[in-house]
Amino acid sequence: MTASGGRGFDEGRKPSRLEEDTVGVLLWLRHNAGRELTYEQIGKGVGLPVGNRLKCAVRQARKAAEHLDHRLERFLPSRDPLMRGARVTRFNLSGRGDEFGARDALNASRVAVSAMDDMRRACAYEAKNTHGVAPKAFQEMASAVDGCIQTVSGVEELGQEVCRLQFVNNELAERVATLEARLARAATGEDPYVTA
Repeated sequence: MTASGGRGFDEGRKPSRLEEDTVGVLLWLRHNAGRELTYEQIGKGVGLPVGNRLKCAVRQARKAAEHLDHRLERFLPSRDPLMRGARVTRFNLSGRGDEFGARDALNASRVAVSAMDDMRRACAYEAKNTHGVAPKAFQEMASAVDGCIQTVSGVEELGQEVCRLQFVNNELAERVATLEARLARAATGEDPYVTA
């Protein structure tokens, strides 16, 4: 205990089971950075069954990753045709984001805007409730969150445009690669569709 009565860091204290699980998950995720991973794969990798214990460790690992400037993405449907329908996450090392990381950020923004919109409605209701507690405070909260929604919504539109441009760029790069391959085959006479 510290002088203020709160718990301080105790070097002699044994780590809790959650702390040990979180470290195990974080180390395993770091070793598998950039790969799409299901809960089942993470559980198998760290030796934990899929359940509340693993999910708590993954949530704590997400928070710990943020402090290390890394990102553990939210679980979203896989884009890999071999993993169709599976909900996956990826551990991205600092500065190694990509268009899938941007998709994660946009998804998180949408979830946040939805939650803030719900907060705004609830606070606006309580602001008008004459029998409620502190209607003026709730009115200020509703106004503040309304400003946040407008700001985040504007950022989300920019993010969607970035993703659209990334998709177009990827499509163009794929077409260029295909044409270059055909030209290379044509130069050797291997492409039946190109005649000299």
